[in-house]
Amino acid sequence: MGVAFLIPSFTLPTNSFPLSCTECLKGLEGVEVLVEEVKAELENYNLTAIQVQTNVEAQLREAEIKVLTKEENEKVQPLRKPYLYVKINSRKLPWTREVIAYSIEISLKQLVTLPAEPKSDKKPFYAPTWYKNIIGAATPKNFAEIRDGVYQLTDKFIKAYLTANPKP
Repeated sequence: MGVAFLIPSFTLPTNSFPLSCTECLKGLEGVEVLVEEVKAELENYNLTAIQVQTNVEAQLREAEIKVLTKEENEKVQPLRKPYLYVKINSRKLPWTREVIAYSIEISLKQLVTLPAEPKSDKKPFYAPTWYKNIIGAATPKNFAEIRDGVYQLTDKFIKAYLTANPKP
């Protein structure tokens, strides 16, 4: 049984990279921010996608990372078009009305092309090149925990971005 778990490690491609690839952030001139709509159960507690987007963008600007509009992103970085994607999943737990389980995902997605495809068939597609997530549960009393989770993951992105793109 133990041998079965070792087999996949021998067959991984040699040019693979982890989804927390700091190297993949190198050379970015900024990012666009896209926040997925949150469920009504979160909006009932005053947590909206617009609020999350505003907070993430403010945090990036404070760290002196340029926040780009879609149009600016396409103009400045047409081959990569990177965007920071924020998604908060939530679910009220069925055995209690007060607890909401959640997961927060933040990923940098950008256009990539597979090198193994024939040159004429190379079509770029969006893929995550940096990714972090957390899971937890919150009650109305500690709902700020979800906002804090978004803040913490954004901070991890900022640190990775600034490591890949140090200030002169």
